[in-house]
This record gives sequence, structure tokens and C-alpha cells, in this order.
Amino acid sequence: MTEESVNRTSVDSLSNTDSRTEPYNTISRTVSSPIPLESTTPSSSGGFSSSPSLKRTRHIIGEQVVPDFTVEGNTNNNNTIKDLEPQLEPFPGFIEIYSSLRSPIDGLKVADRRRMLKTYSKCFTGTEAIDWMTKKLELSREQAQDLGQRLISAGIIQPVFGSDSFCEGEAFFRFQEDDDSNVLNLKRIWDPSLPTRHPCDLSRELLTKIALLCENYRIQLAADRPQDILSPYEFDYRKLNETEEFRQYSVATAELQGICLSGLSEKERLVFFINIYNALCLHAHITHGPPTSFFKRWIFFRSLCYRIAGIDFSLDDIEHGILRCNRFPPSLRFMRQFRSDDPKTRYMLSNIDGRIHFVISAGTRSDPPIRILEEECVEEELHFATEEFLNQSVRISKEQNEVILPKIFSWYSDDFPCSSSLLRWVQQYLYSDASKLLETMLQVKDRIPNIRYENFDWRSEARFNSAIVRRKRKRMERERQMQLQSGHILIEEEKSVDK
Repeated sequence: MTEESVNRTSVDSLSNTDSRTEPYNTISRTVSSPIPLESTTPSSSGGFSSSPSLKRTRHIIGEQVVPDFTVEGNTNNNNTIKDLEPQLEPFPGFIEIYSSLRSPIDGLKVADRRRMLKTYSKCFTGTEAIDWMTKKLELSREQAQDLGQRLISAGIIQPVFGSDSFCEGEAFFRFQEDDDSNVLNLKRIWDPSLPTRHPCDLSRELLTKIALLCENYRIQLAADRPQDILSPYEFDYRKLNETEEFRQYSVATAELQGICLSGLSEKERLVFFINIYNALCLHAHITHGPPTSFFKRWIFFRSLCYRIAGIDFSLDDIEHGILRCNRFPPSLRFMRQFRSDDPKTRYMLSNIDGRIHFVISAGTRSDPPIRILEEECVEEELHFATEEFLNQSVRISKEQNEVILPKIFSWYSDDFPCSSSLLRWVQQYLYSDASKLLETMLQVKDRIPNIRYENFDWRSEARFNSAIVRRKRKRMERERQMQLQSGHILIEEEKSVDK
């Protein structure tokens, strides 16, 4: 491996640094050039290629200028996913070092280990890691041990067995992103010293990224193997779990651990939690596959979660606890989602809006398409989402004096008006012909239309309006570019003042 492939760590910088008190001090490089604009990613030949590349810009967050990394691939590849959020380094040089450690060709090898009749999955020993660092990064064993401790302090690797600190020997360690946890955004532990974005901005960008990733993957799959596609929107979620783009998304969700939810308005909480619900649901489908039985659905909705502001939120927590103001889940009519002393109650909405059920999606064929909300136009989004879903799913039969409604109205009857009032509520969202037909039926005295609920189809189907997703993507890219430009202007002004 050449000196240009990996930015090696200087002997002096590691030996003179106390990692216990300054875990993120600068790691100097023997390379005299600035931080390279290209990341070290493994190539098929065993070396390192410059694609995808890692471009570094500067981004203003509050009064702090921080590095902002954008991953780019071949511009001719329609499936390229660009990182919108800043990928902040726990310490300088982390990106290059970590890329080398995780290289599938000559990176640090991980394997299942046994100790005292127990199996520890995807681990490596301290000695193996130090041997690798001394060989590949050309560090001394003392420097390698210090680097390993920095990776633990940054939440990149975790002790598993034998020692709480990084050391030589047969103690087991594991990369954080290899940890099998029901908390899906723990592929990296977020450093609390790093700045975070506004929760609504972060939720919108995460959902847009995973929705676009899914859509591009579906398009690619449809082109490669059209005979495998059962519907225009269906694909094998678990195959996506093996891609580098999804791994990048999983690491990006770590920022949710450090955000602050206090001070959000009612509208902002609504937007944030709806976007995060949809992102978490897609994430869970990709990592665990669609829930195909009652037991799997129980685990899927009640156990898989994101850690947000230090608290674990499951899909049921978000839907029934936050968005439905702690009402009873349909499967547990005798128990509210949150206890009175649950810290999540502080984020509950104060009023329930039944239209939330038409903007959240569990990824099934009977669910509405996924939508990406923004706080500036949340009322319009709720209205149009309700209008679109009801006009596609409500069926009216004047001959049988019957109205067929989605199962959602039966499960969540407490969230909607009852009896004839429910039909009046539905009518206001129907298009002209259907609305007039239902109005005619409702005007007949002593003959209220019968309501029947359609069976729920649990088959997997990730649906979202591709045009909406791509418009959101382009808008965020424009906003991002404006932020970067304003950041450069601020930097230039500071330079002129200094002069």
C-alpha cells in the first residue's frame, strides 16, 4: 500500500497526545499535502480507486465552520446517492483510516468467536487490530493501541469481551456498525461535541435519501430482471441491505441520537415524527424484511426503533404515542402506548388529526404512498394526501346503498367522526362525481348508507410518488448549494477583515 493510499499517522502526534483527555486531537500526517479530496475506497484490483470520491467543502453551523463531505460516484450512474448531510470526522484522518479498516479486500478481518460456550459475532481481537495497523498504517504498536482507544472513544468500535479499553491480547472488539441491535441507527455512536441540524431538516433529508435510494434500486431491478417484478413498486428489500449506499444511509442516521427536540412547535413535531416514521419503516423493511406474520409484525412495530435525542422510539411509539396523542393501539385496546411517567410523553401532540394516517406508511399494499412533509406546507400536504388516498380507495355502490372504506377507518375509529358524520367527513375529500353520488345517498331519509371495510393487504409494497421525491431532492440540493455559497461568502468576509 502506498503512502498516498492511506494518510498515515505521525509518530510525534500520537506519542505526545493523551487520548483520555483529548480524544479528538489532530492526527498529523507524514504527507505534506492538505487533506486529499478523494477517499480511499477499495478497487477490484486490490488497491484504491478515486471513485466514489470524497469532496470536502466548508459549511457554517451556528458560529462554527465544520467540514462537509459529499460522496459522489460516476455522474453517468442514475443510482448515485449524494450525501446531503455533513459527515463530520470524529478526528482528522478518520475517513481514510476507517475506509482502510473496512476494506473487503485487505481490511481488518472480522469473524465469529467463541469464549466460555458463548459465541460473539463479527469480532476481532486487540492483537489482530494492532497487527493490522502496524502493517497497513505503519504505526508503532503503542501508536496503534492509542488509535484503537480513539476509535472506542469516538463510538466507532466497542468492547465486547475481556476488556473495556483497547489493548493487545485476546479481548474481543466489534465495529459499531456490525452490532446487531433493534436500534437501527447505532451503526455509529454520535459524538455529542458535534453540531446537529434542525430536526425537521434532518428528518426530511433522511427520508428523501432512503426513498430515492429505494426508488433507484427498484428501477435498476426492473431493468435487470423484469420477470421478478410482481408490481410496479415491489422489490427485494433485503438485497438493498448489501449495498454501500444503504450502509452510508445507516451511518447518517446516527445524527438523530444527538438532536434536540425541546422547543419544537406542534407543527414541527408533527413533521419531524411523520418523516422519521416513514424513514424508520423503510429502514426496518430493508434490514429485517417485511413482517409476514402476526408475531413478526409485533416485533417489527414494537421493537425496531431509532434512538432520538437519547430515547428509543419504535414505530408504535411514534404512531400511537406521539401522533395519536397516546391513544390505544388497535391490537392493545386495554393499554395506552406510554405510561404516565414515560419521558416520551413530553413530545406528544396535543391534538389528533386523523389525516396523519394518510401520510404515514407501513410499506404494505393497503397503506398510502410515502410522503415527505415540510413544516411550511404541512396543511396542504395533509389535505392532498388524504384526497389522493381516499379517491383511490373509497368505493361507492348506490344500488347496494353501500360505501366501502379502507380498513384504517375501522382500526382507528377513535380518530375519525362516527356513523353518518364519518361519511360526511370522507365526502369533503372526494372528487366531484363521487362526492355528488355520496351526497345523493346521504340525503335519503331513514336510509343511511351501509359502511363496509375492505380487508387489509399486508403484502409488501413500498410506494411513493417518484416525482415528489425527486422534486424534494432537487430543492434540497439547491438549498444546500445556497448554504455553501453563503458559507464561502462569510469565510471570504472574515479573511478580508483579518487583512
